[in-house]
Amino acid sequence: MPEIKHDCRYYRGSKPCRWNKEHNVECSDCRFYSQYNEKILIIKLDAMGDVLRTTCILPKIRERYPSAYIVWVVKSESRELLVSNPFIDEVWNYEDMETLSRLHVHAWDYVYNLDNAHASCALASVAKSGEKTGFVLSERGTIMPTNEPAMKWLRMASFDRIKKENLQSYQAILHEICGFPPPFEKPCLVIPEAFSKKAATFVKEKLPVANAQKYIIGVNTGSGARWSLKMLEENKIIGLIDVLLSHNPDFHILLLGGPNEREKNANIMSAVNSERIANAGCDHSLLGFSAIISKCDTIVCGDTLALHIATALGIPSVVCFGPTSSSEIYDYDGLINKVCSQTLSCLSCYNNICHETLTCMDSISLDEIREKIGILFLRARNRDFEIAV
Repeated sequence: MPEIKHDCRYYRGSKPCRWNKEHNVECSDCRFYSQYNEKILIIKLDAMGDVLRTTCILPKIRERYPSAYIVWVVKSESRELLVSNPFIDEVWNYEDMETLSRLHVHAWDYVYNLDNAHASCALASVAKSGEKTGFVLSERGTIMPTNEPAMKWLRMASFDRIKKENLQSYQAILHEICGFPPPFEKPCLVIPEAFSKKAATFVKEKLPVANAQKYIIGVNTGSGARWSLKMLEENKIIGLIDVLLSHNPDFHILLLGGPNEREKNANIMSAVNSERIANAGCDHSLLGFSAIISKCDTIVCGDTLALHIATALGIPSVVCFGPTSSSEIYDYDGLINKVCSQTLSCLSCYNNICHETLTCMDSISLDEIREKIGILFLRARNRDFEIAV
């Protein structure tokens, strides 16, 4: 009878593994056999930007447990961000009944729940493991930390004052919770080649203007559903685009957004009369949207998903901060360039309604954004010159 190696990371049991399908090999003569030791469960369900930025811990987990089998539970809306991740062996959908049934049976060596929400904490409590890091749900239904760094995060989640006073980045706090030392890796996002090629063709068609020094600035106009005030208003974005296009003939603008920005982006396109601006559309998949960002030289955005995608892809960004904390965003040695209002004392209010006559986002300087983009442009051009030489 043929041998089955149950401890191989590619073994599925319910169907042939990929190598049996692709190379017709069986366990007894398989050169792809990869034995795993520890089984690790990661729980981070939402939101999409938070899911992506949490992938920064994966290199440290893999470094500490090089032969581990890693499973990540996530909501289906964010699954696309993880399925090609080389550090993850399986992605389980939170909404699937199969996930809950497997959690009731599975034994894990380590569980990392980095989501202080009831659903994720309940999953962490159900998971069979003596080593749980992050947050769990008590028998009384309350969210509880597993260590002091997790308690620090809960205090910030519970009290606006502490959240506003915090000067640590999300990455620093996350590493403390997990017990990992610096440095902090970028988020990990892999774009399949088919998506990348399609995006390259798409962007070339959208911005066909011949210019050897063309510098594409992606302007992401969205702010996400939870914090609607995290990005500049429509008229402010129109003003920014006018400033950028008049400043440098090499600048080309690509409007980015999701379904909620369809009307906003259409209005911006109507207001700006230039062949150097194009609307990328608002109906792309997550990987399609990410692939388009990868074709930009830099992006302008708020504290939202586009920021974390750009960071994962190594695309420099200029990020506007108002109702959320700029301190929580690690800048990765200048990859992220922050622009904040300097005139208001109510920054990082984490509110969706503002009663101020002059809001934090209205008070952001367009000239400061332009200056930061100008610096990134010069750096890119100097780097291109050095590579050419």
